Amino acid sequence: MISMASNKRQITTIISALFLLSCAKTVFAQSSTTDFGQLSCLLEPSKSSDLSSEVPGIIRDLKVQRGDTVKKGQVLMALNSEVEQATLETARARLDFAERKLQRNEALYKDKLISDHEQDELLTEKRLAQLQVDEALIRLQQREVRSPFSGVITDVLKEPGEYIDDSHFIQLVSLKTLHAQVIFRAAFYGQIKKNMPVTLFTQRTEQVFSGRIKSMDPVIDAASDTFGITVEIENDNQQLVAGSRCHIEVSGLTP
Repeated sequence: MISMASNKRQITTIISALFLLSCAKTVFAQSSTTDFGQLSCLLEPSKSSDLSSEVPGIIRDLKVQRGDTVKKGQVLMALNSEVEQATLETARARLDFAERKLQRNEALYKDKLISDHEQDELLTEKRLAQLQVDEALIRLQQREVRSPFSGVITDVLKEPGEYIDDSHFIQLVSLKTLHAQVIFRAAFYGQIKKNMPVTLFTQRTEQVFSGRIKSMDPVIDAASDTFGITVEIENDNQQLVAGSRCHIEVSGLTP
């Protein structure tokens, strides 16, 4: 009886051990899949710019507000520019006078009634007048802030009538293309290549999105034994929302 009971206990112990070993293998397999199968990420705008004014002044017109969609080159803000506008008109009047003066003396020069030196002075006067117009136009254009790329306004910190200096007052982001930063273990460095396709999932939708590896760190971080990549996802239809948590999957990786 004692021998039979002892055998039963041994068999039970062996079965329990095999069960625990099977569970451990399952857990390890799941952990390994999480490590290199689907990796956590965060969707971010592909471009983000904090805009400021080239010159200080009083805001005359603020043409955008938070949430507005803007095109590249669109005027976002204009400063008071009465002085600059008057300077430009004065410079244009001088240029017009110099052109008329040169034209009136053209026949005299052909008839040798004025010297080469006098003709050179007339040409130089016209050239200097043109440069003054160009300078005045640049100074007037500096009184406006234009969008450097097409995107969405995410923040506006000033109102018309307020003074502005070189500090930023508008934040602009591009959502047409989104980026996601992902960290890999150094063991996968040779397997990850630029332009490799990736599959992206988000918590906001069950839809699957395709992307590519845009860039990767040229070196491995020795402290963490990891390296980073940037995934690029086209977002023309605005189906993806920047700031959403995501997961990416890269097929063909081996631990």
